[in-house]
Amino acid sequence: MSFALAITGPTASGKTSLSLSLAERLGCEIISIDSMQIYRDMNIGTAKATAGERARVPHHMIDFLPPSESYSAEDYREGAMRAVKDIESRGRLPLFVGGTGLYMDTVMRGAELMSPPSSEELKERLLASATTDEEREALWQRLLLVDPESANKTHRNNVRRVVRALEIYELTGKTKTYFDELSRQSSPDVEVGMITLDFHNRDNLYERVDLRVDQMMEEGLLDEVKALYFGGILKKNTTAAQAIGYKEIISYLDGECTLSEALDFLKMSTRRYAKRQLTWFRHNEGAKRLYIDREDGTMKDKDELLSELYSLADELLRQERIT
Repeated sequence: MSFALAITGPTASGKTSLSLSLAERLGCEIISIDSMQIYRDMNIGTAKATAGERARVPHHMIDFLPPSESYSAEDYREGAMRAVKDIESRGRLPLFVGGTGLYMDTVMRGAELMSPPSSEELKERLLASATTDEEREALWQRLLLVDPESANKTHRNNVRRVVRALEIYELTGKTKTYFDELSRQSSPDVEVGMITLDFHNRDNLYERVDLRVDQMMEEGLLDEVKALYFGGILKKNTTAAQAIGYKEIISYLDGECTLSEALDFLKMSTRRYAKRQLTWFRHNEGAKRLYIDREDGTMKDKDELLSELYSLADELLRQERIT
């Protein structure tokens, strides 16, 4: 089995800077675990590694997909595992870095985690189209065309199961049969030694979030979104357009709010997202914690953080060698 390190944590916690230093020290290549950094041209709003940072340490799983396309967690797992093998072929250590918890979990737990997504709106629409016997038959025939195995296992009158199978196909482009097969696979392909950045005082994180938004605006976030949106690259009904930092600016560009209101919404959305990320990663009891602040709320400097980071990474590598 492969082995990789990971640095996870909420947005604006300092993952990029710390990961670059660790990667240079250990001879790592970085695999991004960010559901929006996969998209080309979305640079400032996703806090993507700069050209200079990528020159210091090779990065994988960023900048390869147009914003018009969708991408699933299973797509990510497959791509990330190819990156792991590629990095290992050069005798280097994979280092996952990012804050998309679902992506990290799919790698750590393997295909068993791959429960397909759901959409209440789509489900209700499909159910509303199956109120008569003829409509229910037509819905089942529709399933038979895209996923015959599921259709043959499902009675025509079991509308909710038929709808669920169609819902999965419409949301992912993959069949329920495909996901059922994945669920029978239970072994992860890589063991991950995770270090999660955390905060004793959440207000410290929120202050960093607000500062991050201000810095993004200074770096040209507004111009970036304008170019993507008015250039037809970033379309409003796509997954990419729902990214925090983009959907708020698009609302401003569409005249739905002022720029000041858009920035307030952006900061609020980012703080809420950071809170969800903290909750997600705290559920992983096997992760090592690296607190950015002290118990009294004062912030640690970079040298102190790096010293703790190197110590935790060395501990994880020793454990891996023992096992």
